[in-house]
Amino acid sequence: MANELALVLETPVEELIPKMIAFNNAELLAKVEHYLTQYEGITYDDSAIGVAKKDRTQLNSFCKALNDERIRIGKVYSEPYNKFKGEVDVVIDRVKAASAKIDEQIKAFEADKQARKQNEIIEYYKEVVGDFSGLIPYERIHRAEWLNASTSMKSIKADIDTVLANARNALVAIEALGSPDEDLIKAYYFRTLDLSGALLENERLKKEREAVAELKAKQEAAQPAVAVEAEKPDVGRPKLQTVKFAVTGTVEQLKALQKFLTENNYEYSPI
Repeated sequence: MANELALVLETPVEELIPKMIAFNNAELLAKVEHYLTQYEGITYDDSAIGVAKKDRTQLNSFCKALNDERIRIGKVYSEPYNKFKGEVDVVIDRVKAASAKIDEQIKAFEADKQARKQNEIIEYYKEVVGDFSGLIPYERIHRAEWLNASTSMKSIKADIDTVLANARNALVAIEALGSPDEDLIKAYYFRTLDLSGALLENERLKKEREAVAELKAKQEAAQPAVAVEAEKPDVGRPKLQTVKFAVTGTVEQLKALQKFLTENNYEYSPI
């Protein structure tokens, strides 16, 4: 197929290479150098600004004329190649369009193949995950390289088995700590699947509990001192107590009771 589509030149390109463009380069450069000597060290004062502008215009006009000629010759010189390039590009675009359609089919096939492989991986995971099904979702352990054609199902299954074995070992290690925060540490592990991080979390929680216990002890130690101070009797003043009760009697009896309370300095108030 490649040979059938090969580009074949009717004339070898070596014979098509144009001659170098020759012009009076040395002569022109020599004349320019001689001409420019009149501007060496020249200084224009305020009265000669008009002359300076005229000189600048002459030099710029010469540069523009020379550059315009270079551009014209360049277009003529490169026209055969530009025509050749345009014709080749047309052929390349047609071939690329056909290749793109094939590429779409290949990508669709590969995407379907990866989807079928991922389904196979998930099915295996469901078979072996056991009690961890609600704690370690498949998305947490998925690896992009598993879907590569070069990655075998044998190695993928081994990776999954390792994840689950590590989880079982991690639970044993966490339970061996005997931590009152065991449930929190396990929850941290299942969020991260990082045993080292879970152990550090245990230390963090332990320090937090110790800090809370220390604060509570200080607060409890301060409370009795306040209570004792409040209970100290006021020297020189008898301790007073309040008793609330209701009295039933005649008007004369109640007046006599009121008189008794007043004469004996009892503090009373209606309820």
